[in-house]
Amino acid sequence: RELFKTADALGVGYLLANEIANENDWHVIEKIDGFLKSTKNVYLTLCADVFASAYAPGVSAIQPLGLNPEQVNKMIKYILRSGKVSGFDIAEILPRFDQDRTTASLAKVLIFSVVVTLCQMKGLGR
Repeated sequence: RELFKTADALGVGYLLANEIANENDWHVIEKIDGFLKSTKNVYLTLCADVFASAYAPGVSAIQPLGLNPEQVNKMIKYILRSGKVSGFDIAEILPRFDQDRTTASLAKVLIFSVVVTLCQMKGLGR
């Protein structure tokens, strides 16, 4: 709760997992667009505990009904393509709880996707 209070006080935009899971994709895109229009730069933090526990067991707060990584990856790419992202990180991974490095592997795939998307935007690697 305190993190959300601080984020609200600082004017930080965020989407909750249940908003993404329970709304249609267009509603989520509209909300993202609202965030993007309101700022010049975006620092994007992905909290790994939004993912379903089958994809991310090594987090501080597992979510049996969490999000699908493919859906989240599409949103990350959409935000990156705005050209406003100045930084990106993944938070909330706890290696000691990460069965078979499943969560670390997911993070690796998402980071690779971010790098590939940024390279494509710059015309690199063609």
